[in-house]
Amino acid sequence: MRIDDAPGEFGWMVGRMQFDVTNRECPPPPKENPGGTSSPVPTYSILFELVRQPDGTYAGQFFTDGMIDEDDYGRGVCRWALTNLQVQMRATGAEGETLFISNFVGDEIEGGQTEKSFYYWSRRYPRSRIDNYPASGSPSPEDFGADVRNQLFKITLAIEGAKS
Repeated sequence: MRIDDAPGEFGWMVGRMQFDVTNRECPPPPKENPGGTSSPVPTYSILFELVRQPDGTYAGQFFTDGMIDEDDYGRGVCRWALTNLQVQMRATGAEGETLFISNFVGDEIEGGQTEKSFYYWSRRYPRSRIDNYPASGSPSPEDFGADVRNQLFKITLAIEGAKS
């Protein structure tokens, strides 16, 4: 991950891999989910660490096969897939600070997309007017008004293949 032109440091960051069951027939049917209208899709998150590199970038390791396919409910094998690879950051980690979010969704990872950038308005750092504001960024500076385009910073996520 590379951060360009941020208005300050990010003292708190976490990487998160989200895995979801992809075959909807393996969880229990709705009648076995009291109070629910449908059976929720099983999901599981695994955290990974991001480490600052000498060049100022951050590196972390993630795995596309973080969950084991097995018969969890007695209804056949549940197949798990990586559906979201996400980095979350705050200026210091204090409650109320803006939560800056960058991510790849599963189809992008499976499709071989290796780099993705997000632009954020600097005025939301370290806090927005709304406590814990979730800033998910935009893929293009053109998504912002012309009057704030010179107040943006960029976070770029890049995926590299496994190294031996």
